[in-house]
Amino acid sequence: MQAGDRDAAVRTIARDGDLDRYASALFAPGACREHLFALYAFNVELARIGEQVSEPQLGEIRLQWWRDALDRASSCETTGQPVADAIGFAVRECKLSQQSLAGLIDARHFDVSVKIMPDTAALDDYLANTAGVLFKVASEVCMAGGRAAEPRVLDAAVRAAGIAYGLTGLMRALPVHARRGRVDIPEDGLLRHGTSPAQLLAGEESEGLTELLADLRETARAALKSARQHVAELPPAARPAFLPLALVDPYLRALQNVDPLREVADVNPLTRLWRLGTWRFRSSA
Repeated sequence: MQAGDRDAAVRTIARDGDLDRYASALFAPGACREHLFALYAFNVELARIGEQVSEPQLGEIRLQWWRDALDRASSCETTGQPVADAIGFAVRECKLSQQSLAGLIDARHFDVSVKIMPDTAALDDYLANTAGVLFKVASEVCMAGGRAAEPRVLDAAVRAAGIAYGLTGLMRALPVHARRGRVDIPEDGLLRHGTSPAQLLAGEESEGLTELLADLRETARAALKSARQHVAELPPAARPAFLPLALVDPYLRALQNVDPLREVADVNPLTRLWRLGTWRFRSSA
């Protein structure tokens, strides 16, 4: 496959599978845009595994394929899979952390083997290892060849961004995941509020679920505020990696006005582009 055809295929996968991150990459500098598309398409392919397999063993086989493909593509070997080849090219061009990318693959073990998020600690780990790591690698793409970020500040920005964006995404996906028999809201929180995963999967609304989701929205808002503060301390080149955070606040507002078990909260397409195009990193939304 020619590079142009590969890049077109990768852009399509990123756009169709993760429109928000794809749109954010459109506002990134041209030098890093295609590599961001490759990263986001890579994440789409990994996220789809848990949705497509019916048995954990089948999911593990696919995850292992991606581990092997990442190693091969990063070593200049052509796999024939456009996303694998594109992310391998990004690894070489931007000197990306293969360990971080391998961690993204490993994190999806949870998707293929666990149906109920057991507790808040497991949720925090999941968000750190998925959305958080994705922000980290995206920042490596954007800073390639330039001034590196201070590790302490970058780690704080990545952690807060992962919670803000990832938690908001899980709340938006709640009705979709529930239809597939999956609950990404922590079981300990549901039980603490007098409800349970079984009630959620049965489509039973409850005051406890409403209270828990309100608490989680506040957690996401606090994380967003922290992320903006930390990102403002990063080198300017790193900041386009965090542009998806521009959509957290409008999504949180939308989540307050939908049936959490039956409707996916969304924003107007023009609002999406306006937020991404005008976003500035500061301490308040």
